[in-house]
Amino acid sequence: MTSWKTSLAFMILTALALSATAFSKGYAGIFTFSLVINGIMATSYDIPGRSLDFVSLGHAVFFGLGAYIFGIAVSKGFSFFPAFALSMLLSSAAAGVVILLTAGLSHGYYSLATLGILIIFQRLFETMEGISGGSAGIYIPEPISNFQCALLAAFLLLATAVGHAVFSCSRWGFFSMETKADEQAAEVIGIPTRKLKVLCLMTGAVPACMAGILYLARTSHVSPVSGFSLTLSITALLGSRIVPIKGVLGPVLGSLVITAAEEIIWTKFEGFNLAWFGLILLGAALYQGLNFRELKKE
Repeated sequence: MTSWKTSLAFMILTALALSATAFSKGYAGIFTFSLVINGIMATSYDIPGRSLDFVSLGHAVFFGLGAYIFGIAVSKGFSFFPAFALSMLLSSAAAGVVILLTAGLSHGYYSLATLGILIIFQRLFETMEGISGGSAGIYIPEPISNFQCALLAAFLLLATAVGHAVFSCSRWGFFSMETKADEQAAEVIGIPTRKLKVLCLMTGAVPACMAGILYLARTSHVSPVSGFSLTLSITALLGSRIVPIKGVLGPVLGSLVITAAEEIIWTKFEGFNLAWFGLILLGAALYQGLNFRELKKE
């Protein structure tokens, strides 16, 4: 990514981080926190999504794992930081298992598998009433203040963006571009494509797990529908893809656009929100698909 794009991306991120900490209460606090969480999800999704051209419908699996494990830890008497550390460790380990199971799949089957895993986790946590609270979910007392939660979320957003930039500029980023272009050719020249996919997917999964932890710390409630949310997965996908700019700037701008659109859709078009999201997704797919075909012709 060119220097002006990098500078613009981090200017927007800094402004967003400062806004999240300055407006930590009321409607402004909720809206800016949603912006930050969607930014984390879109940027983390973009690492494997754009590097390997993977389309995941289950990115919220990692979000839900982080939120639920944190909620269970807090409900068992852990204070915030021990619960945060334990949740990071366990949710990252669970994410690693999911990734190891799916990393070898081809693109179409990968998308179907991630959707299936998302539905499985939804149903699993609905049935484990003694641990997860069933369909009602988990309620916890506020473990930290809204300001502290907003500050941690702002740091996580910046760290995710830095991780995205570092990965893109590293040799693994170069390997991922070669793998996306032709996986068989990449294997022939010695690129460990399986290891690359696992590393790339894990780099995107860990921030999503942490976003789930901070979401629950801010809202005090998570349910199978809100934790393992298909809507959240689509929001991350759209945030990553709707702005056709490579690098950190694409998902940063995309998350701003999607969060603003989401707020309008959810408040003005209640009952048709998923239909509008579907239209946005279809429009983005058609626009980028047609552009890709034109580039191939050239």
